[in-house]
Amino acid sequence: NLMPELLPTLKYLTVQSTVGGQLGKVVNCRVLSLLAQPSLVVNHQLKRILAEDDQPVLQLDEGDLRLTPVDFANQVSRQFANALAGVSAAAVARLVVIYAPSWAAECRLPADAQRIRIAHRQIRDVIQILYDRDTASHVQIIYGGFVFEDELATVLWDVNVDGVLIK
Repeated sequence: NLMPELLPTLKYLTVQSTVGGQLGKVVNCRVLSLLAQPSLVVNHQLKRILAEDDQPVLQLDEGDLRLTPVDFANQVSRQFANALAGVSAAAVARLVVIYAPSWAAECRLPADAQRIRIAHRQIRDVIQILYDRDTASHVQIIYGGFVFEDELATVLWDVNVDGVLIK
């Protein structure tokens, strides 16, 4: 079994984390996609990134299909359980998760604030089930798809949304 090489380290991702437009950066990060690679491969790469002390970023993507909340929760649970197997709570607390649905890319089908809120809550709930509430509260969960300007404030005010990725 040959393991694929890790993606190069990105200098940073820019994130809007407040309604007022404050921008933050996630630095020295490596982005792993749970849709593009099998969970076992992501798990091995995640452990290598953590060992190298880079910032791990897991990108969740439900593909081109808009999954129902139940189907989304099932997919997230399975992906997280496999990708995070054997990773300590302390290491997971360093994690940044980006929910970036392909169907919302490039304004093809923007997500409404309610769908974003539900997805982010489900992601945090899965982390809490796999680890604990404290660990789940430390994981940054960022929305990486298109959002209408008039819904941005609603998205950013949600307790489970830690920011919106600025492309």
